Amino acid sequence: MKKAIITLSLICAGLLATSNIGDTVFAQDTTKNINKTNNVEVQVINKLNKEEAEELLSMYNPNVKYIYQGTENDFVALKEKGLEGYVFLMDADTDLGMFVNKDDAKIYYFHPSGYLELAE
Repeated sequence: MKKAIITLSLICAGLLATSNIGDTVFAQDTTKNINKTNNVEVQVINKLNKEEAEELLSMYNPNVKYIYQGTENDFVALKEKGLEGYVFLMDADTDLGMFVNKDDAKIYYFHPSGYLELAE
């Protein structure tokens, strides 16, 4: 087990040293007890940028135009929840916006008052 942890740490350190700034590295131990073999799967996940978030919204609802409003730095409610991402308003008669989480690409209905609900 110690050998697996040391190996995993070395792999993660190597990936962190070679990954781009802004990338997040997650490592998951997928140890199986078959032939006492330890398989370690490392997955590098990039954070979404503004253009990718807007494209994701366009795929979610192609009939709506989205207007960029800012990031978590512009909205206290998002900052307080520790979320990072992008806020867009729908070009429609509503004060409800859309928040795209840059870490996991989930889309939420959002209002600056703090309302946040996962869009299905």
